[in-house]
Parts: sequence; structure tokens; C-alpha cells
Amino acid sequence: MKEEIRKLIICSIESISGRDASIDVQVKFNIEIPKNKKFGDFSTNVAMVLSKSFEKSPREIAELIIENLPLDSNEIIKKTEIAGPGFINFFVKEKSISSKLNQINELDLEFGSSNLGNQKRVLLEYVSANPTGIMHLGHARNAVVGGTLANILSFAGYDVTKEFYINDTGRQIELLGLSVFSRYKELFGEESEIPEDGYKGIYVIEIAEHLKNEVGDKLLNDSLDKAIDYCSDFAKAKMIDEIREDLKSIGVEFDSWFSEKNELYSAKEGDSLVDRVKKKLSDIGALEKKDGAVWFKSTIYGDSQDWVLIRKDGTPTYFLGDITYHYEKYERGYKGGLINIWGADHHSHVNRLKIAVKALGFDETLLKVLLIQFVRLMSEGKEVSMSKRAGSYVTLREVAAEVGIDVMRYFLIMRSSDSHLDFDLDLAKKESNENPVYYVQYAHARIGSVFENAKKVNIEASNENLSLLNLDEEIEIIKKLLEFPEIVRDCALSFSPHKLAFYLQDIASLFHVYYNRVRIIGDDGDLTKIRLFLIKCIRIVIRNGLTLLGITSPDRM
Repeated sequence: MKEEIRKLIICSIESISGRDASIDVQVKFNIEIPKNKKFGDFSTNVAMVLSKSFEKSPREIAELIIENLPLDSNEIIKKTEIAGPGFINFFVKEKSISSKLNQINELDLEFGSSNLGNQKRVLLEYVSANPTGIMHLGHARNAVVGGTLANILSFAGYDVTKEFYINDTGRQIELLGLSVFSRYKELFGEESEIPEDGYKGIYVIEIAEHLKNEVGDKLLNDSLDKAIDYCSDFAKAKMIDEIREDLKSIGVEFDSWFSEKNELYSAKEGDSLVDRVKKKLSDIGALEKKDGAVWFKSTIYGDSQDWVLIRKDGTPTYFLGDITYHYEKYERGYKGGLINIWGADHHSHVNRLKIAVKALGFDETLLKVLLIQFVRLMSEGKEVSMSKRAGSYVTLREVAAEVGIDVMRYFLIMRSSDSHLDFDLDLAKKESNENPVYYVQYAHARIGSVFENAKKVNIEASNENLSLLNLDEEIEIIKKLLEFPEIVRDCALSFSPHKLAFYLQDIASLFHVYYNRVRIIGDDGDLTKIRLFLIKCIRIVIRNGLTLLGITSPDRM
């Protein structure tokens, strides 16, 4: 409906501009649904936006726009008003709004989808946890936000590749191997201490037991370096399998798993990809040897400081690997953009990475980074912070088992990513209207029960008398349903999947109020059929929205 209003306004502006070539007909303006109904069904600021190019007051411009609306606008517009400094308020004919339900019904599963992305290829990288520990609730938030955003972008017409970057090199992998080898030796009665900064969760003992079952005491007779390397590779493989299963259990799967060790540091054609990128940076004068280390001269590109890429001992920093990984991403040719979903503690890393890819000759604006704030698990007002298996934090698997996948996903998506999230375990376990996911799912299930009752009395939904939908509540619901494509578009462009959760709560609220105030199956057969058609469309939108969130739409609860 907003798009129809927008087209009418643009037609009017084009009509006026035909008499004045200086007027910009491509001007951007907003169309909003006023919170107060006295200001109409839709309101626009277009007159204020055009004030400069028209060289008139906004109210005068508003009058001009209204006077030049196309003749067929009378089929949609009941009346217009000019308010305040120059807002134009549109009052729309009820039948124009209710007729749009046909579009929802016809598109069904595709309602809300678009070709916004024009099938441009997008690489979405998220989670990317080190394969050294169990998935925790923070990883779960990153995973659910990333998976939901992937669904939304695909629905909006982008060709999305979902990628997990495996950090499988460096000191943390060596520590994992040392920790597992220590537990492995203990299983044979040998005393052994885990390094002070090693991994101490029960899962390390479990890996050591798997290792013993597979190789027996073979590693006790190997050299220390060989044994630790074997333990590192064995443990890493076990942890990656566990990460895959944990993520799959909450509906998150990836198209590709990118190994830092195999793709960046393994020699290919004589040199590793890291070596080739380092040479490129050297060739453009972006590297400098100083104090025994190799530095990226970020300051020559406008950064506040330079950054070490290779330490004094010859080991590469995380930053060098990250530059190389993003070099490889750009080389794959994702014209729709490279989207990273990182923890908030990576904030300082964003600018330097963009500077590095620009130095390598790539368009840094294609690189988008969404930062995810921390999440705390709360119960009875206190933080729950321990896990028997992980040793120091609550695991993804434990929370999912406690509250269920649907609840877990909804709670992790229903706040803006840049806000800290307190996951209320007590609220999550409630099956009442206080629980937002229950509230939304119950709306879908309630509609299902209405249709079961209608079937018993042989009444089916019909769209033959849409003009009968003229109650204020009905018009408000329809207008809200018609916002769904715009909400999906906004979520895709702003990387804000939480807005969809808010929207579904609004739809559910409107339905529950309507259900309690209006008799849907009544004595008037025609009215009953059309109201069934309305709630059928509500069910379509709720189902499509929950599907994008990766949440089920139950018919019974």
C-alpha cells in the first residue's frame, strides 16, 4: 500500500516538474503509518524534502502535490489533509486496503519475498569459533543472528553463501593438543599436568578417552612433538564435529567450512596464500621491518597506528591471517558484499581490516561487519555461569535442552545485536502470554483451531465480499500485514533481524485483541467467510515470519 501511495506522489511531482525542469523527481522521502489515526492511514514528509528545490514553503508544496495527484488516485484516496509544517496525510478507502489481502493469499509462501538483491552473491561469515571448546550461549547468539540474516537475505533475493572460518592454527590449537595429551597419559596411570593456560573442561577428558580407544597406548612411545601434533589434529577434528552437531541442533548449517591451516598456510605452487599476500603488501610499500618484527604501515592509509603482522619470533599474528582470508574472499568475487558477524570485542579490528583490504586494491565498502554484544544467562535475577562439561560457562546444548530450540532462537534474536542481552531462563520456560515466542506461536495455533471449528460447520474462507472488512480493527490488521515485505526489506538492508521479531509480536497482539473482541464464526455466513479469509492471511504472514526466524509454526498448542 505504501508503494502505491509513493507512486501517486511521484506522478504528482513529475507532473509539476514538467513545468519546472529544476525540480528533482528522484528525491527521497518517507511514508509512515501515523500512530494517531486522526492523522490518516499514511503520512509523508515529501513537501519538506522538496522545499529547497521548489523555493516555496512546505505547506504550499503540499498543496501543489495534492492538486496534481493523478485522476485515478480517487480510487484509492478518500481524502488528504495538510498538517503541521507541511506533512501530507492520506486517508485511504477501506476497500482499497482490504483488497490487498488477495495479494497475500495468492503469494502465500512467497509473500514478503522480493528481488531486492537481484541474485547478487553475498558471503556471510559467522560463528567462526576456535575449535578448542564447547559452543556457549555467546556463540549461539552469533549463530542464530547469522542464520536468520541468511534466511532474510535469501528471501530478499540475494544469493547467500554461509561460511564458518575454522581458526585451526596457532598457540590455542597447540594448547588443546597439550591438554588432551596430558589427560591421555593420565588414563594410563601417568601423572601429568595441563598447562596453566590449557583447557580443563570435562570434554578434554572425553576426547582423551576417544583417543585411547582409537590408538591405544601408541602415543606414549612417540616423540613428544609427534604425540602433541597427533593430539591436536585428533582433538580439533572431534571439536569441529561437535560444533557442527551443536549448530545443526539449533537449525544452523553452513555451505562451506574454511580451514585457516589448509587454505591460508599450506603451501600451494611453492608458496602459501599468506606468503603471497605478504609479498603483495611488501610490493606496494605497506610493510616495514622494525624492532625485529614486520609491521603493516596502517598509518600511511589514515589509521592511528601501525600493526604487527609477524612477531619477533617469526610467528604470524592473527591480523595477517585475517588480511589473507579477506584477500581470498574478495578474489572469489562476491559482488553483493562480504558480511562478517563478529563478537563486540572485535570492534577495534574492523577499521584496520578495512584499511588493509583497501591497500590491497579492493573496495572496502563491500566489507560489512555486524558486531554482536554479549549475552548472559539469568535465572531468578542472578547470572548462571557454570557448566559441568565446559568447566567455566553455560553451553549452547544445555540451554537448548532446557528451553527448546524455538524459544532459544527467538530469545537470541529479539534484541538488537548491538545491545547486551540477558537471556531470562525463567521467562523462557513459561508457556504463557508473557513469553513472546509462545505469544506469537499461540496466535498461529489459535487460527488453526478456528479453522478446525469452521470445518465442523462446513464454512470455508472466501474473498468474495472484502468490503465487509470495515471495522477499525480489521483495517488496522490489514495495514500491518501489508508492512511485512517492507519489514523484510528493512531487515535485509540494515542487518537487523530483531525487527522481524518485534513485528511478529505486533501482529500477534493485533490478532489476539481482535479474536477476543470479534466473533469470527457467527450467524452471518458471508461475514464469517470473509473474516476467515482475513485470519488466513494473518496465519500466512506469521508463518512466513517465523520461518525466516527458523522457528516452527504449530497448528496446536
